[in-house]
Amino acid sequence: MLLLAAAFLIIGKLGYLGGISAWSIIFTIFLAVIMIKSIRPLNYWGILFPIAFLCIIYDGQLGIETLTPWTVLIVAFLGSCGLSLIFPPKKWHKSSHDDEPFDFSEIDFDDDSNVRQNTRFGATVKYINSADLKTVDLVCHFGGVKVYFDKAQIQTSAVVHLDVSFGGVEMYVPREWKVENHTSVSLGAVEEKGMGAVATADSPMLKLVGTVSLSGVEIIYI
Repeated sequence: MLLLAAAFLIIGKLGYLGGISAWSIIFTIFLAVIMIKSIRPLNYWGILFPIAFLCIIYDGQLGIETLTPWTVLIVAFLGSCGLSLIFPPKKWHKSSHDDEPFDFSEIDFDDDSNVRQNTRFGATVKYINSADLKTVDLVCHFGGVKVYFDKAQIQTSAVVHLDVSFGGVEMYVPREWKVENHTSVSLGAVEEKGMGAVATADSPMLKLVGTVSLSGVEIIYI
C-alpha cells in the first residue's frame, strides 16, 4: 500500500492522472484498506465513515457538493449508531488469562527458547510457554499484539527485541520479574501498569531493546 502511494505521487506529478490528484488516490487506498479490515468484525464505523470521506473527496465527480462535508459525516455517524444498535457485534471468545473479550484474529502458542513474532496489518495473541526463554523478536507494523509471559520461565535473563511502528503491543509479565527498558522511542510511549511487583535482586530479568515509533507498548504486571 505504501509503495502504491509512492508510485501514485510520481505518476500524479507527471500528469498522468487527469483531473484526479495523486493525494485523492492515496487516501482512497487507505480508506479502502480500512473498509476491508472492518468487514470481517462487522465494524460499521470503519465502513460508513470511509465511505463518507470518499464522498467528500470525490464530491465533484459525483455531483454531490451540496451534501459534503457535514451531511455525509452526520449520516455516517447516525448510520453507524443505528446499525450498531440493531445488529450489535458478535461477542468474541475469551482468553483464560484475561476476563476481557478480545477480537484478535490469530492466536499462537510458542514453547521455544528463541521466539519470533511478525505481525503486519493484523492482530495477534501470543502465549509464550518456554521453559528457558532467552530471546523474543517482536515485529509489529500497523497492527496489534498481546504477548503473555506468565507461563514462561527465565533462568537468568531474557531479551525482547522490539520493532514496533504504527502499532500497539501489550506484554503481560509476572510481577516477580524485573523489566529493564532500553528501547529507543520516537513519537510513542513505553508504559508500565499493574505495579506492585515482588521482584528481588535474584529475580529473572527481562530486557527490552529495539525501536518504538508512533506506537504504544504497555508492560502489564500480573
